[in-house]
Amino acid sequence: MFRALEINRSCYSIEKSMIWAIIRTQKEGYHFWGQAPKGVEFLRKIHRHIFWVELWIEQKHTKRDVEYISEKRKLERFLGRQHLEGGFSCEDLASIILNHWEHLYPNRKIKVFVFEDNENGTMVE
Repeated sequence: MFRALEINRSCYSIEKSMIWAIIRTQKEGYHFWGQAPKGVEFLRKIHRHIFWVELWIEQKHTKRDVEYISEKRKLERFLGRQHLEGGFSCEDLASIILNHWEHLYPNRKIKVFVFEDNENGTMVE
């Protein structure tokens, strides 16, 4: 249970809690890890993944000041402009997304998760 502070009759601000807009999408890409360690040398060759992206944007109140569908469309347009081939990592892609969204929302906390095939991945904030 959380404690709410009433702003007006239709909108609440949360004390000591965080509210996040969570946006999920995916994008096909091909990459390699040139310095892959022994035991996973196959990662040194180009291979395909579906990169699952999860973008978290801090909400300021309970009336969804960051709208999910609109934000997903922005994220998909942004990913559509990214060339996902070569020696990039999940960490690289997450950092690129984070940098862009921090410029869109300079006064909000942002987190970005990127997973390979919805299994293993990273989170940057």
